Amino acid sequence: MHIAILTGGISSERDVAIRSAMNMKDWIRIAGHTSETFDFPSDIHRFLQRHQASTLARHFPTKKLKNHLESHQNFDLVIPMFHGIYGEDGQVTAFLDTLGYTYAYSPFAVHSLCLDKYQTNLFVAEMRVKIPETYFIPQGEPDKIANSLIYLNAFPYIVKPNRWGSSIATNKVKNEAELSQACSLITDDDILIQECIEGREFTVGVYLDSDGYHSLPIIEIRTLSQDFFDYVEKYETDGSNEVFLEWEDDLQEELRWMSVAITKMLHCRGVVRIDYRYDGNDIYFLEVNTIPGFTSASLIPKMWKKVGKNEKEFVEMLQY
Repeated sequence: MHIAILTGGISSERDVAIRSAMNMKDWIRIAGHTSETFDFPSDIHRFLQRHQASTLARHFPTKKLKNHLESHQNFDLVIPMFHGIYGEDGQVTAFLDTLGYTYAYSPFAVHSLCLDKYQTNLFVAEMRVKIPETYFIPQGEPDKIANSLIYLNAFPYIVKPNRWGSSIATNKVKNEAELSQACSLITDDDILIQECIEGREFTVGVYLDSDGYHSLPIIEIRTLSQDFFDYVEKYETDGSNEVFLEWEDDLQEELRWMSVAITKMLHCRGVVRIDYRYDGNDIYFLEVNTIPGFTSASLIPKMWKKVGKNEKEFVEMLQY
């Protein structure tokens, strides 16, 4: 196959997206395929030129255009490698739909829903899966911050942006001053203020292939310096805070069943990663990542190798 990797974007997670694309390119090469990388938005024009040239060559197969097609090979698959808004929210996959490409990961409507943490929580709650108590503050309405003190139980709280990812601007707050400060960091998004579920954190990968949905080995996050899995813990540590869950069969089974059920209910494709907190009695859903990080330090590549699968199998899986 000849594969296009679309990456970059203009979100705060642009650098991580580019690192994910570089690692994906290596996996594609090892799998025996070829690829080209397009950095959006600067490379949109170049990508559209390639699309136009191959489309003309297919519909008007003159000798000249045939030679042009051979030198500008069409793409068999497009892999969007974006994190955060303006990419992982479905805008790029909607763009690919209009061009008629086969692409990896979920359709645009699924991305759009899942990047909205609050709406996803409402959907998942309908499955009788527990979610943290949450107070929603629409963008541009900071006067409602004080209401969270009435709606939620006692501190500490978790404050996070509704649609950003990778724990950017996510903070654990222990008093009103910290609450106000944390909310002030989120200026261009809705704000979620959630009860803090004390306990353990787990993340579960789920993928779809021709045989259906499957879960990957579960990782427990044992943070080194913070009370939660923030940006630094994800991307700037040696990975010693990520431990595969080897025992506790009942807990593993519940996490696997729950993750596959949520993935099916949301109609996700490709591979996703779902995050949870566990207080010793109940499992609480946090969020689903529809284009999980794919850097050399990311969790999904580690899970994939842990189960004994290789790069070729991963690239083939992305076609479903």
